Amino acid sequence: MAVTQDNSGPYAPPSTVIDVITRHRTRGLPSPVNADVLARSGVSDSLIPRTLQALQSLDLLDEQGQPTSIFEGLRLAPESEFKQRMAEWLNQAYADVIAFVDPATDDEIKVRDAFRSYKPVGQQARMVTLFLGLYREAGVAPEKSSQPRMLKIKQSVRPRSVPQRTNSSISSQKKPPLVIDSAGIPAPLAGMLAKLPQEGDGWTKARRDKFMTTFESVMDFCFPIIEFEAVELDSLDDD
Repeated sequence: MAVTQDNSGPYAPPSTVIDVITRHRTRGLPSPVNADVLARSGVSDSLIPRTLQALQSLDLLDEQGQPTSIFEGLRLAPESEFKQRMAEWLNQAYADVIAFVDPATDDEIKVRDAFRSYKPVGQQARMVTLFLGLYREAGVAPEKSSQPRMLKIKQSVRPRSVPQRTNSSISSQKKPPLVIDSAGIPAPLAGMLAKLPQEGDGWTKARRDKFMTTFESVMDFCFPIIEFEAVELDSLDDD
């Protein structure tokens, strides 16, 4: 019973049909092949009805579940001839379909159009999947395009360049204030000393001159200048 528009088209998963064929080639299936045999062969309960229908539609089982001569021919075929025998079987089973499409060259869209008149309509997509999957297993499929694939080049994110710091920019950065032991030092002088640069850092001549001028004024305020002779007389009086 070949696949025609007059009968329900096969729509079992191609992997399930291929597993049944492989099992028959390696171990043999008990006759008749029925739901119990398929269940013990690993076919899930939900797939058993459509798998039996597919095996019959593809001329692998007769109406009584007995393996056909085609099924036995696939079982006995040497490994070197198996794909060729499989392609011959599919060409015979799908003769009505391949009158309109060539599985070796046509894409899935053309194959889908060839199945539009098959029943049940809701299972046509699965019919196409089975058709293409079985032919692919037989080594018949459109050649992959030889054109090179266009790769999307992901633009790498370059790290933002960090400007080199000059001496002026380094010196202008805020640093912790200089710690001064202010014991015995007047507060104004301690405040001035705290403004000195950190050890190892530098400053401009203008800043240094300004500091020295201000420091001299603060020094004179904290320690007024007195006559040297008076200091010597006071020290003599103490003696």
